[in-house]
Order: sequence, then structure tokens, then C-alpha cells
Amino acid sequence: MSARRPIRRTAALAATSVLAAVVTAGGQGTASAASVATWDKVAHCESTDNWSAVNPAGYYGGLQINLHNWQYYGGTQYAARPDQATKTQQILIAEKILADQGYRAWSCWPGTGLDTDRADPFPAPANTVRLVDLKPGGTLQNAEGNFSTGRWSGWSDLGATGITEVTSAATGSVNRIFAIQGGKVFEKDGNYATGQWSGWFQPATGALPVNAAALSASAFGNTVHLVMVGTDGHLYNTDADYNTGGWNGWTDHGGGFKRVTSAATSDNVNHIFAINSSDQVVEKDADYANGSWSSWTNAGSTAFTAQDVAASASGRTVHLSAVAPDGSWSNTDGNFATGQWNGWFKMPGGNLKRITSATANNVNHVFATDTGNRLLEIDGDYNTGTWSSWAPAAGGADSLSATAAFTS
Repeated sequence: MSARRPIRRTAALAATSVLAAVVTAGGQGTASAASVATWDKVAHCESTDNWSAVNPAGYYGGLQINLHNWQYYGGTQYAARPDQATKTQQILIAEKILADQGYRAWSCWPGTGLDTDRADPFPAPANTVRLVDLKPGGTLQNAEGNFSTGRWSGWSDLGATGITEVTSAATGSVNRIFAIQGGKVFEKDGNYATGQWSGWFQPATGALPVNAAALSASAFGNTVHLVMVGTDGHLYNTDADYNTGGWNGWTDHGGGFKRVTSAATSDNVNHIFAINSSDQVVEKDADYANGSWSSWTNAGSTAFTAQDVAASASGRTVHLSAVAPDGSWSNTDGNFATGQWNGWFKMPGGNLKRITSATANNVNHVFATDTGNRLLEIDGDYNTGTWSSWAPAAGGADSLSATAAFTS
């Protein structure tokens, strides 16, 4: 049961840092957060999943927190006792106990993951985009846009030259940028939790089958799917598990391609969209849950001619945007839970060349470069069913192309 050794401190000791409190808790571990799934396991053991449980011995709620600790860690802001508070409120107070006393405050910790889990149970939704711009001349710069405040940072140079293509994918708090220089693929990682950047390096994907011409990255959890169109027109795929640091090598998926984009949906399927030699947008899906690949088919259920294409995902829905040869652009949405696309719709604006997109909180943020090398943005809010107008992205920039990703 939770925290059965109530902490009794003097006023002076109450100001002790969390780090010191964990150390003085008798080596009980340094866990400072746990996912809701882990807390559910603790509650299953402590109260058989009863978040309103009352134990006559003086422990309350799903996590059996005693009244002293409930009061000490601020629980009375929610309710007089844990069993009278919501599940979320009980977990919030349990998080404070975990950070201060360690996982052994719960006798049911073995087998729950409470000693190893470090996930925030209620993370703030990702709403800051990491935008990377490829400038004329082949240099790269990045900026951050906070859509909660409506503010952009300034542009920062990423220390690269001779770049011809750029893509990115986020794994947790890390934005992983992949770029082509001289036909080779290079990577640079920005960890927004620590504020640290790596240098540029060649990822251990194995030898490239040919020089790279186009590139797309997507991520599912801590795994990155990297898709490349080679100078031979073939499309190649490789995957990296960043928990282990291992890549699985390149696989050839056929020839006759020019451009590529990809998006991973919540069912662990990576949807690859490419422009073939006939300028048609086609699709191939990699189902990593069962280890199978589909065949190539028309994307969006009907044929569409394009010079560039962009995809992003929300849940099991893919938002697909494509720039037509005349510079106009169209959008279609595919619900992979039902297997239905809603058809291509011509959208406002024109004179576009390249396009990319990223989705967070069910808002699709589309970034495009026009014939004047201006970097522009338009947002589709699927919560309200409305689109914004085109506007300069991050204050505008000289741009050949861009890539965008949301980190946690």
C-alpha cells in the first residue's frame, strides 16, 4: 500500500530538494514519473482497480495513499481524501510521492514497472513544430514555432553546405534531421529535452545501394523509417530502432520513382507515397505490426498527377497534399480505420514548387515553397473543419524546400 511510512519533517527539512529526498529515502530508486499504464498496474495490485477504495487501516483510493501523504503532497486541493478524488488527481499526487520517496513507497511495485518507467503520465500535447529550411546555395536553418502562443523563434544555422534534400522525423523529444550531400545521407539530431545537438554524421544504415536523390523519414515510437529514391529511380527503405541504435539495411521496392514522402499511423503502419515516372502519386504500405507490405496502388483512391507530395498522420488518418505541375495544390484524407479516402480537393493558392506537412492536435500544418522561393504555411484544423489562409512561415525565408516535425 502506498507510502506507509509517512514523512514527518521539520519546517527546515521540508525545503529539501527532491533529489536529496530521494537519496535519503534509503536507496529506493530515482524514478520520478510513471505512465498511466504503470499506475493502473499498481492500482490493480493495491485496490483491485477500485479508485474509490477505502481500507480501514487508513489507506484510500486506487493507489492506497494514506491521509498524511495526501495532505502533505497537496491532495486536499482536489478532495479531502484520495478516494473522493478522480483517478487523474490521485495519479498526480502519487507522482509527487514517487519523486520524493521512491517506488518502494508502494509494496506492490514489483512487476509493475514503477521502478523503471520514466514516462510523464499526462504529457502536454506536442504543439511546437521544428521547421528546417533548405536555402538556395544548399545551407540549412531551423526555427521553432509554438502554436500555443503563436510565436516563432529566429532562424539558426545548422552548419551544413551543399545540401540538396532534407527530411526529418521526431522520436520523443529528439528531432532527427536527414540530409543529402553529394549523394550521401547525413544525420543531425536535436534533443529538445536537453537542449543539445549532435554534429553531422552518416547514420549506420549500411552502404547506400546507389547515390541518394530524394529522401523521406517518418517515426513510430522510437523507430525511424527512412525511405530513399536513388539516382537509379529505385525506392529503398531502411529502419532504425533508436533504443538499440541498430539499422536493418536497405531493401529495394522497385524502380521508376522521382519524389517520396511517408507517414506512420498509430497502428504501426508506415504509408509511403511516391511520384512515379508518369508523375502519378502512388502508395505502398509497410505494416510493421504483422511484417507485411502492400503492393503499389494509386494514392487517394484515384490517380493524381503531381510534381511534389507531402504526408502527415493523426491517429489512423493520413493527410496527403500534392502540388500539381501547374503549381496548384490539392489535399485528400485517408481514414485507414475504414479504408476510405475522401477524394482530392483543389485548395486555394498557387505557384508552388515543393510541399511538406506535419500534424499535431489534429491540425495539419502545411509548408510550401513557391516559385519566388518564399516559404509559406497554411493550416487545416480538423477539429473545426476550417483552413487558414497562406502566410509566410516563421517570418518567411529564402527556401528551396523544408521539412517539419513535432517533438514531445
